[in-house]
Amino acid sequence: MSVSPGRFCLILALAALTGCTTTAPLGGPAPAPAPMADSVPATAPTRAPTAAAVTLPAPPPPSVVVPLPPASITGSEETSTMLDNFTVYVVAVDGVAVAGGRPGWSTPIALPAGPHRVSLGFNRGVFAAHADLAIEAVSAAAYEVRFASDAQLFGQNSYCEFWIVDTATGQPVTPRVRSALSRIEPPR
Repeated sequence: MSVSPGRFCLILALAALTGCTTTAPLGGPAPAPAPMADSVPATAPTRAPTAAAVTLPAPPPPSVVVPLPPASITGSEETSTMLDNFTVYVVAVDGVAVAGGRPGWSTPIALPAGPHRVSLGFNRGVFAAHADLAIEAVSAAAYEVRFASDAQLFGQNSYCEFWIVDTATGQPVTPRVRSALSRIEPPR
């Protein structure tokens, strides 16, 4: 039968308290009173009372692990006065779709510390591209998706490059991944 730590401490306390009382044996003489402090000779060494050694059980391991604060990641956008803006945004993290889409490109998305696969999307007018990047997220870091594209008015409209940077340092944390642009067909 196991005893809970609280009950174990209560039993130890009761055992310690019951050892502090003395009683006279039945039918025998009462014990002699302890000598008073002023009746002890000045040369007698004084001894501190000894306490019984009590061994307490080790505390149980914590049942709740406090997680590290997550990192965050956002997309980015470059405005254009003549045509549609250039927008790169997070589509999914580890295969789980993110609700923001292109309109939510600036909404931070939480990334628990550790390795992740981030699916990204790019849009400009009728052109789109997608890519997957692997990232090792660091707790409490802030990341931003960056891009480069030739989706211009008189450009070739052939590619978009994606990479992720740490916003604190501005340094890339992933290699650049190039994807071909595709043309979005309007609904009929």
